[in-house]
Amino acid sequence: MSRKSWIATSIFVTCMLAIASSAMAADQAQAENAASQERFSVEAWGQSFKSALKNNKSQDLLNLLDMKALEKQALTLSAENGKDKLEQARKLFAKKQFAEAMALYNQVPKGTDYWFNAVEEKGWTYFRQEDSEKALAQSKTLLSPQFSEVVNSEAYFLQSLTQLKICDYKGIFATHQMFKEKQKNRIVDVQNLAKSGMNEAYAKVINTTDQFPLLAKDLGDSFLHMPVLYYKDLEVQSALLKFKVSQKALDILKSQDSGFAKLQATLTKLNQDSFAKLKSRMIELASDETKENTKIVQKLNLIEVEAIQRIHTDLSLNDELYKKGKFKETDEDKLVFMDDGRPWIDELDKFEVSAKSCPQGIRRKM
Repeated sequence: MSRKSWIATSIFVTCMLAIASSAMAADQAQAENAASQERFSVEAWGQSFKSALKNNKSQDLLNLLDMKALEKQALTLSAENGKDKLEQARKLFAKKQFAEAMALYNQVPKGTDYWFNAVEEKGWTYFRQEDSEKALAQSKTLLSPQFSEVVNSEAYFLQSLTQLKICDYKGIFATHQMFKEKQKNRIVDVQNLAKSGMNEAYAKVINTTDQFPLLAKDLGDSFLHMPVLYYKDLEVQSALLKFKVSQKALDILKSQDSGFAKLQATLTKLNQDSFAKLKSRMIELASDETKENTKIVQKLNLIEVEAIQRIHTDLSLNDELYKKGKFKETDEDKLVFMDDGRPWIDELDKFEVSAKSCPQGIRRKM
């Protein structure tokens, strides 16, 4: 067996083992801080692959095509991204330990991938603590012009429900109008993704990605057409890494002499399988988000119906509560009039007010 054939056969066996392995990167608890490391580059990997191939360095080629080791190297997550704090806070929230949960939410660094989640969940924490003002402060941050198109649709539900709680009916309709204007296109795009697994924005990300792990700054305007935080999904990142590496290797092999047919076949299969995984995983993510969006829309509709009903009740009260029988008893020398804003002189200091308090709950189950 020639040396070149032996190299190709060895690489073929290693690649087959790598394809069979679905192991992801090492435990995050043991991960080094990615912020202090240089990110993995497919282009740089390709240069190493080309050099090893040219110089017949079989062990280097085997190492370069070890997908399990490659994932560990390329997909190491930063311990400073706030995800661990978020998960701890959620456990405390579930136990109704709201003050402790809030302290952890506040430790999620601003600008990290999970900061939006932390702000939204802080809003729900304040809501559960009956602090509507602070709950609205969180939702106002999320629905600011800078973020309103890319945040989770639940942020709109948080704001709308809090506004209902304080009887801000005008605010409810404004929030719902903003939801339609800012979220409709992305929701439709995600619905379509749930069927096809691919759209123009996703294809652009696949074609242009060079460095791993994926960061928000790499993704351009794909946020407007994709599920929230899709790029943090490890299955997406793993499939994309394998697709890009196998594609780069195949491009390099095309310029080489014969003798790598088995390796090319293996890499072609890896390339096809990883692309199929990119689509199937995106269908799963988009389907999950579509289900959640459907629930949010239903809840927003219920809130709107409730607000309309309460407004109608208020208008009815204006017509009915001024009637003689609704106030304290009057005798034959007294008359009762509805206040029209133009009192007579002798009516001053004779006002009686019938007021209803703002309901503190919602009659319908959300």
